[in-house]
Amino acid sequence: MNTRVLHKLSIAALFCFQIAFSAVERPNVLFIAVDDLKPELGCYGASSSVKSPNIDRLASRGTIFERAYCSIPVCGASRASLLTGMYPLPDRFITYNSRVDIDAPGVVTLPEQFKKNGYFTTQVGKVFHDPDDAPQSWSEPSVRPDFPNSLEQQEAWRDYRSPENEHLNLKQLPLGAPGPAWEAADIPDNGYYDGKTADMALAKLDTLAGKKEPFFLGVGFIRPHLPFNAPKKYWDLYGRAEITLAENSFLPDDMPRSAFFNSNETRNYTNIPDGKTPIDEGTAINLRHGYYACVSYVDTLIGRILDRLERLELADNTIIVLWGDHGWSLGEHTFWGKHTNFDDAMRSPLIVCDPRKKQGKKSQSLVSFVDIYPSLCDLAGIPLPEHLDGKSFARTLTKPKYAPNPFVFCRWQEGETVIDGRYNYTRFFDKEGEFKEDMLYDHKKDRPENRNVAAHPEYKPVVERLAALLGEHLEARR
Repeated sequence: MNTRVLHKLSIAALFCFQIAFSAVERPNVLFIAVDDLKPELGCYGASSSVKSPNIDRLASRGTIFERAYCSIPVCGASRASLLTGMYPLPDRFITYNSRVDIDAPGVVTLPEQFKKNGYFTTQVGKVFHDPDDAPQSWSEPSVRPDFPNSLEQQEAWRDYRSPENEHLNLKQLPLGAPGPAWEAADIPDNGYYDGKTADMALAKLDTLAGKKEPFFLGVGFIRPHLPFNAPKKYWDLYGRAEITLAENSFLPDDMPRSAFFNSNETRNYTNIPDGKTPIDEGTAINLRHGYYACVSYVDTLIGRILDRLERLELADNTIIVLWGDHGWSLGEHTFWGKHTNFDDAMRSPLIVCDPRKKQGKKSQSLVSFVDIYPSLCDLAGIPLPEHLDGKSFARTLTKPKYAPNPFVFCRWQEGETVIDGRYNYTRFFDKEGEFKEDMLYDHKKDRPENRNVAAHPEYKPVVERLAALLGEHLEARR
């Protein structure tokens, strides 16, 4: 065999080796979304008694972002913003049912970018708000559990299973028909919608394990979204005496009128007082108890998925991202729900586990959910599309003090918020876009945000600086 032939064979062998090596090294992605999840978890050092051993286990293997913020505290808009990597605008991503294919047609979504770069992309459960939004994102049609003679997919959050409540699932009921705010049916995990989602995710992992190409699997859980319906055994994890109420169940000093929130979503339920009546202590304990039970329920389901990943020997080559679409107030400032410009509504859990990186780290760096898109692409070695507003935090996984952003932005209706390393500042505008009022909270002195200091003379330079930053942010996105 002559030298030229040997040379050509060597090049061909090297090329084949590089392809095989690349295929092995390209990480899978498990993308877990949890509705209405606030960072009141064991791994976040929460003072409450929330039991989340499986999420805590995931956190011990990855990086906990302790200051991660959604772009807008409402389900559909927050998800659309995250999955496109673009901030909301006054006319884009603004409502609970915002859709990417309506508000941002033609924009390449996060899973779509993975699909365009050789990944098999698929989802089960609630990832986008609507199951048929941005269908080009997936390599196969998206699926969610179905209940015969029951709700349409968009109403599956209702999901009552106790005999006295099952009639509330009938399709002929009007959209958003009220029911009780909690339920503890004595049924197995897959008796509720999220348990069926977990079963589907396990089956999907079994199938994906046999594929040659890397996968991007989105798994979305509905709880702890209202109503707080979870199997009875998860309610039984908590004694009523150990359920404590919010320490700041009062309105902040000098809170602007525009910041008030009447907890309308929660008050729509039949066993909750209307907006004219305060929520009494007994009802408040029931609500917190139900929320904790739902978190523990979903935590168990997540644990099953993590176990299956291990059993299939996929864990060492799978990046896992767990995120809540926004926070939730559990009586803080008298509020119950999201839909405010307060930290309780805007801050949400974000845990990223890359088996190739350091484990068990916590980062105080500011992160916006629009940063998740570029970060995952960065970690997977996928090129970034040009439309992204976010910045990659991939380096933070090895250097927890690395901060891609000096500040992040959030908005809710007429309120525009900027958050830096110390302050949460919000400006409220009228329908014509004219400034009305503002609020400033100093997290160094007042982490729970109980005292608005925007009008205090000593904070005037801070207000001017942050107002200018907000103005620049809004102007850049007109």
